[in-house]
Amino acid sequence: MFFNGPLFWFLLGIVTVVAGVGFKAFAEDRGWALSWWKWLLAIVWYGIFMTSFFTLGTFLGEFYESGAAWRLFALGMFISLVLGVGLWRVLSMNPQPAEARVVSE
Repeated sequence: MFFNGPLFWFLLGIVTVVAGVGFKAFAEDRGWALSWWKWLLAIVWYGIFMTSFFTLGTFLGEFYESGAAWRLFALGMFISLVLGVGLWRVLSMNPQPAEARVVSE
């Protein structure tokens, strides 16, 4: 079976690396400063997003589980959408430089 074989996981690894390199290029084009914790948030979001697809494939492979598969997939996509919007807002925040801050005395 293709989805259990090493070729599938090899191709999925290639897609993940291409997505990471593309994200880095996208962030640089937008002028985002990515620290280690922002990278960690992006990786966690990507993991949640991909887990939704893995769950869909697993449940569709089971007999009599197609209804649960689509409901759980829809829930995962909704959670990914909400977290994705939050991640976008966090990544697009630019802290003010030190000389632009106003000190009130």
